[in-house]
Amino acid sequence: MLTVGEILIKARSEKKLSLEEIEKKIRIRKKFLIALEDNDWDRLPSLPYIKGFLKNYSSFLGLKSEEMIAIFRRQFTLKEKSDLLPSGVTKPLNEPFIRFTPQTIVFTVFVSFAIIFFSYLFMQYRTITNAPNLQIEKPLEGEIIYSENVTVSGKTDPDAVVSVNNQKIVLSETGEFSTNITLPPGINTIIIESTSKNSKKKSVTRNIQIQNNQ
Repeated sequence: MLTVGEILIKARSEKKLSLEEIEKKIRIRKKFLIALEDNDWDRLPSLPYIKGFLKNYSSFLGLKSEEMIAIFRRQFTLKEKSDLLPSGVTKPLNEPFIRFTPQTIVFTVFVSFAIIFFSYLFMQYRTITNAPNLQIEKPLEGEIIYSENVTVSGKTDPDAVVSVNNQKIVLSETGEFSTNITLPPGINTIIIESTSKNSKKKSVTRNIQIQNNQ
């Protein structure tokens, strides 16, 4: 089906009339006639003016103005407040906010890989620059222990090296450790130190009291 503009152009060409001639005859400015033929409603005034221009122009060319108005209405969608929007420009309320096209899919995949890559670099950087994690479960700070044999246990990074009072101890695959040390009666200080493979250190000090059980 021909558009409003195509019908107008065809009728004007058959009558061999120029836009300048029609402008003088029906007193509609040339720029508005061009807009009608181009179906460019944004360059026209409000809806009543568009209908009036179209009716006069159609009648002058020997076209049935009522049929032209009907074609115009089918071609375009009218909003409640008489705003005019071309069909195809108006968006349904349930239209997805994002349209998935090959370009958007490629872009999404690229961004996802970039995020993963830079997250990995950030985690590696933190691993290199941060001291290892070190959690001590036993003994507690200020704890009174009624035995000279004291259990020291906790958890650190699996690839770290742990020492208790400068004595290295063995870690499990998950970074857990436990060892027994002998301390004399009285107040004692236990220093637990964890050293990462990049020589970053973290230490925890426990002050405990060894009391003879008499």
